[in-house]
Amino acid sequence: MAYIVTADTVGLAIGPVSETANDVNEALNKARQMAEDGMANVSITNESGRKIDGDELMECVSGKKKITDDLRAV
Repeated sequence: MAYIVTADTVGLAIGPVSETANDVNEALNKARQMAEDGMANVSITNESGRKIDGDELMECVSGKKKITDDLRAV
C-alpha cells in the first residue's frame, strides 16, 4: 500500500511538502523527520484515503502508540 506524508513548512514561502512511502513504517519515519525538522501539520494518508495527523500521529511518532497499516493508532 502506498502512503503520502505531507507537512507545511514554517517560516518559508515554499508551501506544503509531500513525500511518498511504500509501507507504514517508512511513512512514520518520514513523518518523524518532518516533525523533527520543525514542519507543521504533518499527516500520513494511505491510498484508501484514510488519514492520521495531529496528536494521534505525534503519539505514534514518539512511540507512545503504535500505528497499524490502515493508519490507526493503538
